[in-house]
Amino acid sequence: MRNEPVQARSSERIGALLDAASAVVAEVGIERLTTAMVAERANASIGTVYRYFPDRIAVLSAMSLRGFERFLRLSVEKLDASQPTSMEAAFDSLVDAAVEMHRSEPGYTSIRLSDQIALPEVDGGSAASARIAAPLAKIFVEELGVTDEPGLVDRIDIALTVVDSLLVRAFIIDSRGDAAAIEACRRLVGTILAGSTVAA
Repeated sequence: MRNEPVQARSSERIGALLDAASAVVAEVGIERLTTAMVAERANASIGTVYRYFPDRIAVLSAMSLRGFERFLRLSVEKLDASQPTSMEAAFDSLVDAAVEMHRSEPGYTSIRLSDQIALPEVDGGSAASARIAAPLAKIFVEELGVTDEPGLVDRIDIALTVVDSLLVRAFIIDSRGDAAAIEACRRLVGTILAGSTVAA
């Protein structure tokens, strides 16, 4: 019990450092981020940064993981709210979640699903979309009655990669998201998923 206040303070500090790093990345990009910039933005000492993150890559990995987890939580919320009856409709909810993340999460457009910096020591640097595809396919089969056919996971992975790439383009064009690019993303994803069938 004595450790709980210490752990809470540590979590707050880590959150504040990641907020600062996200703000810096949104301004200068991931390539120019330094631990000194994080410390300055967070009004913290460089020693405080190094207490939690050994280097800038560790900061970026933590940012990427946090963004990934927030995207997943928001996706679940939107899926629960929309109660989709098809895989295409479910992906619409995922696109909605991704658009909201790009608009509300500083730095998310720079660090996203296709980046390979998240947890490289755990998953060999695989893109996050590849880690999502198989569990998502299982959900679609069990909850939406999508036929568990060969190539389903690959199609979902490709669709996630398309969502990621086109939405990044949309938010590079316009900080609020280029409407034409977002709509093109939805149409292309629908085409990719069209080969999947719903079991009778």
